[in-house]
Amino acid sequence: MEVTEAVMVIMVTGMTVGVPLLGLTLRFALKPVVETWLRVREAQARGQVSAVELEGLRARVAHLEHMLDRHGMLEHPVTRASPELPERLAPVVRVDRERV
Repeated sequence: MEVTEAVMVIMVTGMTVGVPLLGLTLRFALKPVVETWLRVREAQARGQVSAVELEGLRARVAHLEHMLDRHGMLEHPVTRASPELPERLAPVVRVDRERV
């Protein structure tokens, strides 16, 4: 077998096996990135979060931080201008979602 034939055999084998493996690798590597990008685009298309929802989320996070700080489970203590946080928050409205 000559050098040219050996090089051709290696190139054809590499392309026959390498191209599909490269394609599968790229597909599985890029799939989460593409799905995340599509979800972000869908969220932007639906519109921004309303001010009421945002304020409710802020209150919930503040309450959770307060409870963690109160039990000594917070790694970095939260310093707030107003240390008084409500002990009870308004009940959260649960939305029934389809379980898969």
